[in-house]
Amino acid sequence: METATLHDRLLDDARTYDPAEHTRSLLAPYRDVLLLWRAKFMSYEQIAATLTRHGVKVSPASVGIFCRRSFTRAEIMGERKRFEDGAAHRPAAALPGPALTRADTKPTRHLPCPASAGLKSLATTTRPHP
Repeated sequence: METATLHDRLLDDARTYDPAEHTRSLLAPYRDVLLLWRAKFMSYEQIAATLTRHGVKVSPASVGIFCRRSFTRAEIMGERKRFEDGAAHRPAAALPGPALTRADTKPTRHLPCPASAGLKSLATTTRPHP
């Protein structure tokens, strides 16, 4: 009897499940901002740190996933060209909040994957800080 009740509850959940609810992104309202930041070569880590400073808690991985799904390379390049063309005519505006320095982000440590076992010594090194 308990298995049948569980089955009925699960079936009811499956019928009322809204897949669109789980594809909505916290970053979607800021798509234009993220596009401009990516056009200005801002890293996922820098974007996540800036958003977190402004109260939007998000990981660099989430920023990367959103950007890769939302922007084509051509779209980023087009925004970069529009920015560069407009930047020659007006001074660069500073982003609100404290400036993000290289020390605010952790160095990336790449772990070797099985396909690149021969490159193990290169894959586990970290980038030096200037």
